[in-house]
Amino acid sequence: MKREDIKKIFPDATEEQLKGLLDINTADIGKAKGELEAVKADLEKANGTLREYETTIADMKKSAEGNEDFKKKFEELEQRIADEKAEAEKKAKEEAEEAEYANRFKTVVGEQKWRDALTEKAVYAEFKTALQDEANKGKGDKDILTALTQDKEYFAKDPARVPAFSRGTGFAGGEVDDAAVRAAMGLSPKKD
Repeated sequence: MKREDIKKIFPDATEEQLKGLLDINTADIGKAKGELEAVKADLEKANGTLREYETTIADMKKSAEGNEDFKKKFEELEQRIADEKAEAEKKAKEEAEEAEYANRFKTVVGEQKWRDALTEKAVYAEFKTALQDEANKGKGDKDILTALTQDKEYFAKDPARVPAFSRGTGFAGGEVDDAAVRAAMGLSPKKD
């Protein structure tokens, strides 16, 4: 996300607001990169263990020729190595996919605030499922999120949109508009 991209969406944004949005975006990307680095470190550790096992196997092959007991141990060790390697690769793939889903979700949600953490987790789970659904192939992340949240009150209300009142004078501007006051209070229009 670049400063110009934000300016296209929010042309009236101040430099402070732009900096705040860019800082949040940078933090999210940094977190995802950190998670990816952790996955890479785990994979490197698993590969190191694998190399040790392969060395042990090579040594055992040399000394185990003709010896059935060593042959059996060797086959067990080979199987164990293959299983651990497959498990490590599977785990690394799952963690990388999870980091990708989380980053896509945070990016598409943007600055919107969730009503509560439980709602965010539930919508995230639905979002991941929808991304994997063949029916959503070709749809953008924003379209999928909109379909999941449309006509639902999942996001927190923006208090800035409620008209400001001051004591005794109606609206902060001083003019009293009964229809606007009733609408702000959630009341039906006054019938004459």
